[in-house]
Amino acid sequence: MTAIVGAAAAVATPRLPAIPTTMRWRAGLALLGICAVVIGVVAMDRSPVGAAVDDAMYVILAKSLATGQGYRSLNLPGQPQNTHFPPGYPAVLSVLWRAAPAFPANLIVFRLFNILCIAVAAVATARFVASRGVRGGWAFGIGAVTAVSVPLLVLGGLLLSEPLFIAILLILLAALERFASPVSPEATRAPWHGALLGVSIGLAMLVRTHGIVLIPAMLIVLGAQRRWRDAAVVTACAAACLLPWQLFSREHANTLPAPLLGGYDSYTAWWVRGLHEWGWGMIPHTLGRTMPEAAGMFAALFSPGRSVPAHAVTGVALIVLVIAAVVAWWRRIPVTILFLAGYLAIVAVWPFQPGRFIWGVWPLILVLLALGGRAAFQSGLSWHRGVRAVVLASFCWAATGYALYEVRAIRGQWWSSIPRGAVDRIRFAVGWTRANTRSGDVVATEDEGPVYLYTGRSSVPVRSFTVDQYLATPSPEQDVKRGLVPLLAAYPVRAVIASTQLARDEARYLASLPNSLLVPQGQFAAGDAYLVRGR
Repeated sequence: MTAIVGAAAAVATPRLPAIPTTMRWRAGLALLGICAVVIGVVAMDRSPVGAAVDDAMYVILAKSLATGQGYRSLNLPGQPQNTHFPPGYPAVLSVLWRAAPAFPANLIVFRLFNILCIAVAAVATARFVASRGVRGGWAFGIGAVTAVSVPLLVLGGLLLSEPLFIAILLILLAALERFASPVSPEATRAPWHGALLGVSIGLAMLVRTHGIVLIPAMLIVLGAQRRWRDAAVVTACAAACLLPWQLFSREHANTLPAPLLGGYDSYTAWWVRGLHEWGWGMIPHTLGRTMPEAAGMFAALFSPGRSVPAHAVTGVALIVLVIAAVVAWWRRIPVTILFLAGYLAIVAVWPFQPGRFIWGVWPLILVLLALGGRAAFQSGLSWHRGVRAVVLASFCWAATGYALYEVRAIRGQWWSSIPRGAVDRIRFAVGWTRANTRSGDVVATEDEGPVYLYTGRSSVPVRSFTVDQYLATPSPEQDVKRGLVPLLAAYPVRAVIASTQLARDEARYLASLPNSLLVPQGQFAAGDAYLVRGR
């Protein structure tokens, strides 16, 4: 009976060729990695940290670990423990901080590390595709597109955790697919091998919590083969790796004033609070925002034209490519497909702009679309010529659109567009704080991360981070009552700096009230400044 099942599995899933090991292949991978590093260095931004908010928080946590203060939000008064960001990326940055402790000079070292992660991701992409039976030319092509991908250059320049996660993910997925394959050698199914993969999944989750989707993806694939022992080992080891962080988060959860919970407490608790306030209606409301935004982003990146009809054709072409990839490659990359499906499902129901999260798995998006196009050339598929023609036309359309997008983005240096848009705001907040506050003062600002890092002042946000800010548009009167007002009551804030239009409207509203605590100090191009009366 065992022999019959094994034979059936072998027929259902053809044995994959080994990854090429020739000198030419190795040299090509090395050249790909070097080119990716060079591209990253050329595109490296030297703006102040803090343009994406989270990037400054990662640096603060890295400083806390490197200086022996634990895992703390050093910018907040009292320096409480942080339960918002998983510790993987800050832990890596803390090692680099110890090697280069001079801030802000060490930002270059951090950015070089992110560039190296993108280079690893490009090489890992080529190896992953080759390991799934794709010829070297296609593998190198997909890896090269990853290396010059502007979305990844944006993430790398902002000191976000996504480049490290992507590098780990692509290396890990190759191993997971090999382990989950029904025709893989028995040696790769030893308990220690499953345990190692489980620990690796846990480590990926400590960099980006979304890595948790790898667990159900593996459970489904292994469960379909009735490999319950392997499934249990992988799951148990991943959970054991994550357990200390979960216990730490639980111990220090809900210890901050309510306005800070959105930005400093756990992501899951933030989503649950939104669900409690909105009810189950939050999910359709969220889908009504995230799906059109994601569709618009994909249309903009892959459409050769900018008209509504061109975007519609692009949407159809992308759907065709995804379907073709799933049908043609399901038996070779089931874990990857299930992971992407689960990951994007989380993004869809998460009440926040989906762009950054989608870019967080961008090489896998490119791989899936490329494999969809590759399916048109596979001789083993019994597809009608018309179907192949539609798939090929869809691939040519989307590839042309993405190439045009990359050309425009490189010409315009779009990878630095976010830092360019924030640099004046950050410099104003830092400069005004230095000139108008004393050591020991607490500053409320949207740029609480850079204000602390560049001035040493304790800092809190001006606004509370809530689900309402994405799903609805609270009035200044509503927002200020659960953001700035309770923050002024909870902390001895001396100065308030409002830079974005929403924060300005709220601060101006509060300052206009009789007997307001806010005393205007000036309205400047990059923001409004206030002192708090009596402090």
